[in-house]
Amino acid sequence: MSSLTEQKPVVYCNYVGGEWTESSSKELLESRNPATGSLISYAQKSTVQDVEQAIDSVYEAYQRSDWGYNPKRRYEALLGLAQKIEENLEHLARILTMEQGKTIRESRIELMGCVDTLKYFAGAARTVFGRSIQLEPGNFGVIAKEPIGVVGIISPWNWPALLMIRELAPALAAGNGVIVKPASLTPAISVEIFKLIAEVPHFTKGIVSIVTGPGRSIGAAMGTSKKIDMISFTGDTSTGKTIMELATSNIKKLALELGGKSPNVVFDDANLDKAIPLIGRSIFISAGQICMAGSRLLVHESIKQEVLSRLKDYAEHLRVGNGLLESTDMGPVISQNQLDLIAEYCEIGRQEGKIITGGYRLTGGEYDQGYFFAPTIIDDLPANSRIVREEIFGPVLAVQTFSSDEEALAMANDTDFGLSAGVWTTDLNRAMRMSKEIKAGTVWINTYNKNFPEAEFGGYKQSGLGRTRGIDGLMEYCETKHIHFEID
Repeated sequence: MSSLTEQKPVVYCNYVGGEWTESSSKELLESRNPATGSLISYAQKSTVQDVEQAIDSVYEAYQRSDWGYNPKRRYEALLGLAQKIEENLEHLARILTMEQGKTIRESRIELMGCVDTLKYFAGAARTVFGRSIQLEPGNFGVIAKEPIGVVGIISPWNWPALLMIRELAPALAAGNGVIVKPASLTPAISVEIFKLIAEVPHFTKGIVSIVTGPGRSIGAAMGTSKKIDMISFTGDTSTGKTIMELATSNIKKLALELGGKSPNVVFDDANLDKAIPLIGRSIFISAGQICMAGSRLLVHESIKQEVLSRLKDYAEHLRVGNGLLESTDMGPVISQNQLDLIAEYCEIGRQEGKIITGGYRLTGGEYDQGYFFAPTIIDDLPANSRIVREEIFGPVLAVQTFSSDEEALAMANDTDFGLSAGVWTTDLNRAMRMSKEIKAGTVWINTYNKNFPEAEFGGYKQSGLGRTRGIDGLMEYCETKHIHFEID
């Protein structure tokens, strides 16, 4: 298996002002394969000085260019990037899998999601519509949508390509300048995409930059910069709260997509042949390291044993291993710290509930080189258990049981989060009631984790602010201006 990952480590630079630059620190960050521990690449360990220079560069490019008012150019640029990613998909998928650990199949799905998102927002760049209104005799109003200015995007490590593009595409489509700070654990795939941006001539020089390095210093500098008008952050809720505090420096606009503890609610009339594999996939995809993971299973008491038996079988037949192997169903978690955290939660589950399957690190042979954890299902947990209430970000499913629709709804909403939910029933009236009353930004009926660039996504409660994707996602990156005409 080692031959799958052998390559000479690449050194990645920042992209600032249309040029590739080194950090002023002259220090580098290591990126290692979580399946093997092998060194994949180096990225710049940038300083506050570096990020300030990048902000100045984007600010100046935005101020002096016609980017914000040239929708055809933005359309060509985004479409050109989509085509570049499509042409280099296998190369990028391999880098993504080696750096993040997810399966090569998931990497292809993620990158095709990038292509689809860019194509959608390429078209949207030419349809940034406002409206006009007759206010009274002789008075006419135009409600215009304009770019905000300079947007800072802080992207996560779990789906590093798609969750960067998901925000970068609408921010650029709306006409903004953008600076990106990728997660320190997965900088390579982000910089590889920026290499493709550098090959697309329609991008205004300097209108988009990427700077790699520690979030504590670089993210803080972006959050307090008076030249950044908006911050888009995808990540955990606690960091999101810190970003909110930093943004008060100049009352920045914020778009926050934060944590989740999403339920799959399975009623006694559910089609289990369809539900079981999709519920299993909803928690074990990307080793559970996904914000919308179906990490809570709420199941009707009359079918609980059948559902648990079938999910246990599903989990135990997953092939866990190096994501570069086409046969692998689930890769490693991202780091030793994440592995230790998941193990701590499972110890709580062992004390407070009953582990149906999993609950341990996978060891022996090549498992010892990486951070592999067994797919885990835990039952009989109290409602106040940390496993039920906190986002674990690992392949751990918490099971709860209900006896009525009212109890199921109360359980589904008994959380600080509200990102997504799944409802499994053949009763249309029940499906409609549940979808209206569950406090979550997305509710899937008889499916899970279906996302499209034209359909908005975002959270209620502590799962975030604003919406990404769709028309609302585009409008998040626009200012609204009223221009008033009085006619003599």
